[in-house]
Amino acid sequence: MKSNFILNQVGYRSNATKKLIYTGNADSFQVMRLQDLKLIPVFTGELCPVDAPDFSDNKKQGDFSALTEPGIYRISAGGANSRCFLIGDNVYDTVERMLTSYFTWQRCGDELGWNGCCHDDDHIVLQSGEERSLSGGHHQSSDLRKWVFGTSLGMIGYIEYALNSKPTWENGIFDEEIRHSLKYYFNLISDEGYVYDGTWVYEGYKGECRGVGFNDYSKLWDRRQYFESPAPEPGQGQTVRMFALCSRFFREKDPDLSTRCLSAAKKIYSYMLTHDLSDYDLPMYPPLGHDGMAGFYTGFYKNSALRLGSQAIAAIELYKAEPDRKLQADAADCLRSLSKLQVGGNDLCSACFWEGDRSKRLANNYYYFFTTSVPFAYLEAATLWPEHRDACAWRSTVEHIAKCNISVCENNAYKRVAATWHTVGHEAYEMPGCFSFAMSVKPTSTFGEAGTAERNGEILPVRYEYESFCYNLDIIALGIFFNRASTLLKDDTYIEYAERQLDWILGYNRFDASNVEGVGYNQPHRGLFGEFYPPVPQIPGGVFVGFTDGSFDEESFGFENEYDMPMVGWFMQLLEELKNN
Repeated sequence: MKSNFILNQVGYRSNATKKLIYTGNADSFQVMRLQDLKLIPVFTGELCPVDAPDFSDNKKQGDFSALTEPGIYRISAGGANSRCFLIGDNVYDTVERMLTSYFTWQRCGDELGWNGCCHDDDHIVLQSGEERSLSGGHHQSSDLRKWVFGTSLGMIGYIEYALNSKPTWENGIFDEEIRHSLKYYFNLISDEGYVYDGTWVYEGYKGECRGVGFNDYSKLWDRRQYFESPAPEPGQGQTVRMFALCSRFFREKDPDLSTRCLSAAKKIYSYMLTHDLSDYDLPMYPPLGHDGMAGFYTGFYKNSALRLGSQAIAAIELYKAEPDRKLQADAADCLRSLSKLQVGGNDLCSACFWEGDRSKRLANNYYYFFTTSVPFAYLEAATLWPEHRDACAWRSTVEHIAKCNISVCENNAYKRVAATWHTVGHEAYEMPGCFSFAMSVKPTSTFGEAGTAERNGEILPVRYEYESFCYNLDIIALGIFFNRASTLLKDDTYIEYAERQLDWILGYNRFDASNVEGVGYNQPHRGLFGEFYPPVPQIPGGVFVGFTDGSFDEESFGFENEYDMPMVGWFMQLLEELKNN
């Protein structure tokens, strides 16, 4: 049931800013503390009309940041009451524990996976005659697929969390989960240095079911087909980052494994630098729902913003694992080229980046890959090498990206970021990359105007989208970016915007719905899709890709609302980094 009070449904850390949105008629609110079966009034505040153009109709806002004492609280106004929530420094501990468990539930080829030891006979037979096991790893989403770009991105967030967090309940879980992932990824590396491709069709499939479906629940449980060719470019770069992080994680625990991880990262990185992986197409398309998936990767080509950002952040993560001036130079060269692609000017879109030096598309239009690489490449370079001759320019770019995103935050009631940006008429995706009921059948327009960008004498209008495909990853990633930017730029105001992104995920949104399964309230029916049986169960700690109005439509039940591993791992990271700031 939707409440008159839109809040973070879990609660707030003691020192966090605390906001509410109210949809009733009252002009003030009261916060009460629940103790010994009594509600004790502890705070009274004003409810003021929301002064923002987006998502603000008939809404008022309140601020109770002054409350810092740990406890259980409830808010009342106009005769209505909020749900109870918590304040305290450990309010997200159980959430983090549930998020961690998602990875175990989603194990492939292991008895602890939600359907036991599935796909234990997955393998590839190489042209050399070698048969290599490819059992293991993790299912990414509400399906049985293990896209390299998605599972590596999810593990990046998980390992970042494991490097920085020391929860009392951990008891070796991180070590075990990361080793399970590594066993799969080591086998996925070719002798040449690339990561093998897979599209999660059964062995022997020739495309005969495309557009129709297998019409057989068992087929996706059969042995899957892998290809002796490189996975898409972002999967290569993200796997470098993952291995470099693993090298750091195991540096003291297991030096031999740490060295092996670093060698794997270097091997893939070297392949990336010496081979052109542009113009990728899937070697075999799944029967349903992925006809536009090659569009995910069209932004990766020579001197494109996505390639430069991917190479820069890979070099930076490798440098963190083993400092090397060549890696520093690689990252700096990429960032110099990348800066030439920034839109510039004075409009809201000025911090965006062109896809390439001749393209009329924006790199910011690509979900999954832009927000998790380009902003962080500048931020991490400026943090890691503050005395570098380009460091001032890097810090300036970080500030510019942060301020333009904050301007969007100020345009809506919830102070959340946009997901993607595009030049009108030059969107990156001619068709959705993956099937989405809400996007395909009941699309909603949730965009704002971002000014204009000049391209070779042509003036192009720019828009930002709030609810493009998989937008929760952009929200979470920019929350982490804001938090780190506050440290780099010594400006605590960025922390509040990081907190609002966290709050959105946990229910402070226009749907009054938590985006985490098993946490908070009002989650919609999860995606089932009907491709295999049994379907993915309700997994506690699964983070949904991002709600739209269609998410809650009864017609979408079973067709919409996937969990996704990148959102889970990166949300763990956001929770931990805000705790430590």
